[in-house]
Amino acid sequence: MMDYFVYVYVLLLGFLILNDARKPDDHLKGTYPVCADVCTSSEAHIELDLSEPRIIRENERAQITLRRTGSGRCREPALIEIPLDKIGQHGIVKFDLNFGPVLHNFSIDIGFNDENNSTIRNLNIFNQQVTIESRSDIENIVDIYEQSVTLLEPGEDLTIYISNEWIQIENKQRQQQKLTVQLNQTDIFFFKSNVSYLSIGLNRNINGKQTGIGLCSANLTFIECFANEESALDIDVNNKTYVQRDLEHINWISHLTYLDPNADVRECTAQGVVRLTFDPFGTRRIARFDLSMGSQIHGFTFNIGDSATNNGYGGDGGTTSNSAEIHSNDNRFYIWANTKICGDTLLLKIDYNVIEPFDNITILVSNERIELTNHRSYHQILSNPYLYALARQNVTCNCFDSLCYPGVQPDNDIYFGINRVIGGTYRPGTGVCNANVNWIQCKKIEVSPRNKYEPIITPDLTTTTTTTTISSSTTPIDITTKSVEHSTEMINNMESTTVTMTTEGNNQNDTLSSIGSTMIYSEETTTIGQEEITSTEIQVDYMTTNEITTEQAIELTSQLSNVNKEESLSSTNNPSRLFHLLTNASQHLITDEILHSATTEMEQTTTVSTASINPCTLENLRANFVYHEYPSDKHKFIFCDSEGKMNVIACSPNYVWSQSEQSCIIPV
Repeated sequence: MMDYFVYVYVLLLGFLILNDARKPDDHLKGTYPVCADVCTSSEAHIELDLSEPRIIRENERAQITLRRTGSGRCREPALIEIPLDKIGQHGIVKFDLNFGPVLHNFSIDIGFNDENNSTIRNLNIFNQQVTIESRSDIENIVDIYEQSVTLLEPGEDLTIYISNEWIQIENKQRQQQKLTVQLNQTDIFFFKSNVSYLSIGLNRNINGKQTGIGLCSANLTFIECFANEESALDIDVNNKTYVQRDLEHINWISHLTYLDPNADVRECTAQGVVRLTFDPFGTRRIARFDLSMGSQIHGFTFNIGDSATNNGYGGDGGTTSNSAEIHSNDNRFYIWANTKICGDTLLLKIDYNVIEPFDNITILVSNERIELTNHRSYHQILSNPYLYALARQNVTCNCFDSLCYPGVQPDNDIYFGINRVIGGTYRPGTGVCNANVNWIQCKKIEVSPRNKYEPIITPDLTTTTTTTTISSSTTPIDITTKSVEHSTEMINNMESTTVTMTTEGNNQNDTLSSIGSTMIYSEETTTIGQEEITSTEIQVDYMTTNEITTEQAIELTSQLSNVNKEESLSSTNNPSRLFHLLTNASQHLITDEILHSATTEMEQTTTVSTASINPCTLENLRANFVYHEYPSDKHKFIFCDSEGKMNVIACSPNYVWSQSEQSCIIPV
């Protein structure tokens, strides 16, 4: 008697599970990855250059704030605000990001602020660390969803997809490097708190309290899928009935029937074949199949193929070269390539224990892509050029077996075999009790034309010469600063008893331009008497960020320390000396400031140790202590790269370096 009750309970439980899974509550649930792969526009909706800077393309969905600060390449900050109702519950925002050679502080910050301008949820890149985090509204506790320090290196590109329940970050150079976060209903990203805008900080954080360096360009693309509330086709296999709402793009090739009309077992054994026609350049690019399995799983429960004669194991009766297919056999799941592939086998993948009794199987089919999940522990996504040819790919001769198909035209159809293979009833199966078929459609979002770019015209330059004489008893130094061409100069020994400084400037207050710099090293040989002075000049392209080696730092210290020493140096044994002004092409320096700085340096006699000049010691590098104060200018800081080289970097205008926050901040 007890066994009878257990048997009835199992049957009742199975019946409830089947009926509960008969129709999906949300046809778009779990479709973020396929929408991102299939429905992305070929052109971005927003394009920003953060070096010029300029807005190349904009979109009515977003408000962009971009101000020219003169900070330099890959350093201009911007803020983008997007109303959440413009994104939608199932919308996705795609970011294509290009990074420069130096990453510091916030290069990008994507998230939400509360009414107090405090960040409550965000995805950010700080230095080279990628973090997805959330803060508790009550205790301000930070919950880290995911964190990676290996996903991004300087000079690489990232693609970020953000949606309400799914986030994915991909490294374009290292395609195997990927970070995926699947959020549940309690941890959704967009529609969680009382916020209405998604904020995006570029080379800054979203609340505007800190800036960053490293993001050179950013493109944003809006992606959105939609589906009808009711399925295009609902099939009750047990009762051999169906409800078809799409009569134009879905057709029955073989209606539901029993293989053996006299068989005793009828549960989930009816068979049929359906054809679906895709629209590769319209909205119908993804087909969704939701299958409810019964208490017994045997044989070929489903077969979805590109050919009308697919019959399992990669075969199709020689009908077409576009013959990719997937199918089950007992609990196994197979993926087969079409015969255009060159190799010894068409089998792309086989997995075991995928289909079990009472499973709910979801299959998403699109051009050259297949996705299947059993909503337990198995979720497979495979993109391959030898999968479904649903974009009118040509029918060609097979590479696999050299068979050709003269006169066969391409199509955009796939075939769905229920409890059988597509090509015939000779490979039957038992297990599919209900099937729901629906279209996941791509919403077309218009792309505006690019903004007309008018390059900035630089006014004609007039040259003025300013001569300043500074009394000194030391070997003279000649400083020549060409504000338009160079922001880094050399100081070499000359033969005068005074220092002569000549500045060639323009007619705009002698302000240095924010352009790339060039380092000129002049080696001069002075002879006695009436002999001529000869010189050689070497020109070396130089980065915007100044790199100073330990040897240069020591020589610089020596130069400055000995300026006020009264000594007589003969011209025959006086080696050439190099003086490197620690300026940066991304900062503005006025001529008077340079003169004052040079005068101050020469009037001071300070002995500085090598360690205080170059903090990029091995000990500091091992401790990841790579950011340091620049002692003589609070508007700059020192960055130690992986090779131990010291880089002097200027903060953005109006910002100063904070060693405690390891960032350029607005002074209080």
